[in-house]
Amino acid sequence: MDERQDYRWFWVIVIALLILTRVPAMPTYFGIDNVNLAFSLEKFDPRIHQPQPPGYPFFVALARSVNYFFHDAGKSFLIISVSISGLCLVVAYLVGTRMFSRSAGTIAALLLLVNPVFWSASLAPNGGPLRPFLGLFSLLIAYCCWRCWNGEKQFALWSAVALGIGSGFRPDLIAFLFPLWLLSVRRGTKSWRAIVQGLVVLSVIVLVWVGATVVAMGGVSTFMSIMLNYAVDQSKPGSIVLGSSIMAWLRQINRLVVWNGLAIVTWIWAVLFYFGNKERIRIGSSQGAFFFVWLVPGLIIQALTHIEEPGHTLYSVAALCVLGGYVLSLVPAREVMVGATLVMNVMLFLDFFPLPANSTNSGDRVPSIKNAMLFGTFESSIGEVRWLDDITRTTLSEIEQFTPKDRPSIIVTTDSYRTQWFMNWRIGRYYLPDRDLWILYNEEKKKRFERVRRNNVLESSEATPLRLPVFREGRILWVIEPDSEIYKQLAAVQKLSGGKFVFYSHVTTDSPAFTIDQFEIVPAIHP
Repeated sequence: MDERQDYRWFWVIVIALLILTRVPAMPTYFGIDNVNLAFSLEKFDPRIHQPQPPGYPFFVALARSVNYFFHDAGKSFLIISVSISGLCLVVAYLVGTRMFSRSAGTIAALLLLVNPVFWSASLAPNGGPLRPFLGLFSLLIAYCCWRCWNGEKQFALWSAVALGIGSGFRPDLIAFLFPLWLLSVRRGTKSWRAIVQGLVVLSVIVLVWVGATVVAMGGVSTFMSIMLNYAVDQSKPGSIVLGSSIMAWLRQINRLVVWNGLAIVTWIWAVLFYFGNKERIRIGSSQGAFFFVWLVPGLIIQALTHIEEPGHTLYSVAALCVLGGYVLSLVPAREVMVGATLVMNVMLFLDFFPLPANSTNSGDRVPSIKNAMLFGTFESSIGEVRWLDDITRTTLSEIEQFTPKDRPSIIVTTDSYRTQWFMNWRIGRYYLPDRDLWILYNEEKKKRFERVRRNNVLESSEATPLRLPVFREGRILWVIEPDSEIYKQLAAVQKLSGGKFVFYSHVTTDSPAFTIDQFEIVPAIHP
């Protein structure tokens, strides 16, 4: 059997493993981000988080074209997630092969296949179909830039095209990889004209997706205001630049280190063989300089601004898997050593290292190094995916169980949580399209409430006093954070029953009005 035939079988096995490790493990329910993406298939409008800013217009266009055939957001997102993950493996192989050797490219694809962050990002109920694009375009842009870096001048434009298209899927790619593109074009062409031409191509493509988003959002001023406010709101809790506490910023740094570390920890031991190999590529070589420019700018930006989910690190995780492929290609008994490394990655993803009992990951204190590693590993494991899925499944089941058949009922929930996650109303509205949800925005400076049904706001008020009108007789279902302050206030004035995530109280003709966290629940207004 010749070498070409061997590699055909290699890719057959890799694609089979990709499907077997992704499709059966896909969560049943969407998270908040995936709900927003699903609604965007019906109407694209980032003003109402369909999807959330910055809108990801090229992703929405692709997802709509796929959904045209399936008419099911879940199936469409599954197809996209698995397909893009497969393309990531192919491009990782191409990058590793061109920069180092075919064996390095092969190992890079295998490392990426079982990397916990890459694996979990393709399954995640929040952003699962979207985040693999961060890895794909990081690799694709790097591939084009490396060829330009080495004098293939036509790739100055191809790399600009890749960066422009990638920014329409993940706008943060411009911030992370523009320095790599600029230095690659300058080094490979030594021509300012080539840089200008590339900038023109990049700008035209960016203007396409920005223009589509501006039109959908109703104008430039709205676009600028919403984008800026969203970026600040998302980054401020953990960004030292925007005034976060040192503790919150250190927690963000913990995540950045741990999630990128998961792409290194299983092969870092092989560095000893790298330094012992006389034919190794030196750290100060072109490859070393290229990796530095590929990785460092984006890591600095993420450290100073925002990183919330494991999938946010895919641009750098993909690069580190390529680097790991090269280092492992130098070890003796390579097949055995690579096999052991892959097994260790699988163990990390399958949650072989559980969280310590009774532990919490609080943003107001610095976790121990051990806990930081355990939490970061859990957040990029199958355990996290199943945990989130189980909360949604249990909550929806309890809502159905506690909804009376013989009298009216309403669902009241809060907008956010502090320490214990519960099913957010944005998820509930998707799976309960015919139910009205009353949302209490109790964590905002100016408290308010809304009544929503699916993706429509039916009623909203921030006028004081904040009065929620309810029926004369029926049941109120409370979907609130267990043991939270608002739960304790409610338990003090109402007799609560229920389950793990859903509680309920009764309203009778004799029930008086009661107040929780400045919200007054007023019975006997509606018949």
